[in-house]
Amino acid sequence: MGLKEFIQDSAVIKAGLWVGKTFSLPALRRLAKFVAKIIASRQSSSMVRSIKANQWVISGESMNKEELQQRTVRVITAQLISLAEYFYYYQHPQEGADLIRLTPEAEKAFADIRDHKVPTFILGPHIGNYDFFMMALSWLKIPLYVLAYPNPNNAYKEQNKLRAAVGLQIYPISFSSFRGAKQALKEGYALATGIDRPLDNPEDAKYKPIFFGRPAALPIFYSRLCLDTGAIARVACGYRQEDGTFVIDTSGPIVMEARYDLVEENLINAEKVLKPTEEFILRSPAEWAMFYPVWPEVIPLIDHLL
Repeated sequence: MGLKEFIQDSAVIKAGLWVGKTFSLPALRRLAKFVAKIIASRQSSSMVRSIKANQWVISGESMNKEELQQRTVRVITAQLISLAEYFYYYQHPQEGADLIRLTPEAEKAFADIRDHKVPTFILGPHIGNYDFFMMALSWLKIPLYVLAYPNPNNAYKEQNKLRAAVGLQIYPISFSSFRGAKQALKEGYALATGIDRPLDNPEDAKYKPIFFGRPAALPIFYSRLCLDTGAIARVACGYRQEDGTFVIDTSGPIVMEARYDLVEENLINAEKVLKPTEEFILRSPAEWAMFYPVWPEVIPLIDHLL
């Protein structure tokens, strides 16, 4: 079994749970750094090439070959450490819960959801420890209806089982889950989904909002769901700090705008969401764990840097 097949197989989740239970956090972090260098050295892999293309764009399209390679090692290291910590804290939940800190905006957002029943759609870029972030929301008693990737592989299915086990309601995206989402809002749940994973067939995308100065085939369905239900949107994510704490932050409330022209409507609303997403990513660009090509047309442009 090759690396790609292993990552997509349920075995990777079982292995993660085993190491999270068997090793200490310092040992897991050392192991993550070692493995990251090996993965980053695979210059021809599609994952490494995608990371470099994505990082080149968010850097302002200015990084040279050496800088891109260094950044790629940092991105992969950060993600492996995040995965190791997630599997550890999944099995040591009180230790994980003790690390959580909220910014004032996040405190307000979660009070609005829990206490004031404000219909809210939480939109999460894959920054820092995305799975720990989602698990933390469950620990914080945020009632969530999560719209997940529609065609999960075996590893993703196992991952969804772990998410469900900590109290998250996980529904692969479909017309049925959209109907369920509308009902969930009425029952006091917040909706949640990732927003920065590109569509599987970007060439077929009807809408390509501007993201870091380039059109990107990203999901935009949240715009219509918000307009149909009156929900506000908030971009939210979490960052691991040097002292080990995990700070959760959110944008302010984002109100979707209706337009007669659906193309204009979707692009305006998506870009209202993607602007604070850019700001969150630029706080710590090496923490942006996006391993799919958001801008596939960039890869041939930077072939000499790969």
